[in-house]
Amino acid sequence: MNIADLRKEIVSSDAKVAFDAIVDGFSGQVGMSMNAHEQGFLNSLRIYRDSDYCFAAVPNDEWVLAYIRKPELRRGKLTVDGVMAAFPEARLTNQGEVTLRIRDAGTAARWLAMIRSAA
Repeated sequence: MNIADLRKEIVSSDAKVAFDAIVDGFSGQVGMSMNAHEQGFLNSLRIYRDSDYCFAAVPNDEWVLAYIRKPELRRGKLTVDGVMAAFPEARLTNQGEVTLRIRDAGTAARWLAMIRSAA
């Protein structure tokens, strides 16, 4: 599995553009890397800050489910409260991670800008 395979799982053209924006946005950041990950029915783009698995993007038919994972939140530069204030539609998982359904490139750009500002 590769990143192009993940993109093929998305049906909505707006969500495909959002996925592309996420991939492009993380590709340009120093110290960031990513790889496609296959796990049963849940395929994802795993995004690492150095060796820490800090973010994920899970393709869906109509959106990309973006995660801010605990290793990133522990860094303290992004907080749950701050993310929820910027994205009221975001949700906190039982594992203490923040998720957001990203349906378009504009939302993807705002999400990435928030993450870049916390670098």
